[in-house]
Amino acid sequence: MNEDPNEVQLPAHVLVHPELTNDPANKQGEIGFITAAILNTDEFYIGFDDSEVGFYGADALLMLKDPEQLYEYIDQNFGKLSTRDFKDLKNIVLLQLHGTEKHTRAALELVQKNNGIRDAATMGLDNFLGLSQQKGLKR
Repeated sequence: MNEDPNEVQLPAHVLVHPELTNDPANKQGEIGFITAAILNTDEFYIGFDDSEVGFYGADALLMLKDPEQLYEYIDQNFGKLSTRDFKDLKNIVLLQLHGTEKHTRAALELVQKNNGIRDAATMGLDNFLGLSQQKGLKR
């Protein structure tokens, strides 16, 4: 197995941040898939179900957190979570454990329908890739 240590596994599906203020493609809150990525210039082309393609920076895209992070969040916040939020977070973990693109999309659809779990269940693609840290260092 000769995996390149510099190679990054991008998520199959991403959610365009629902609170994105400047979106020429007008796809805030929609789920898409990465069709092309240029990491060193922070350029991501996202395809959508209607065959449109949008151009985004990583900070405009959300991806699911790892199941382990979600388990930890559920454990730490068990008494504070509503029944709906608990159920949705648990189902996101179970869908992710299936490991297919179809299940990942279904998990993102749960986030899409329940804004109350968005911060707990997702992270910015820029944070995942370490791009937000690099931007901070350049300034």
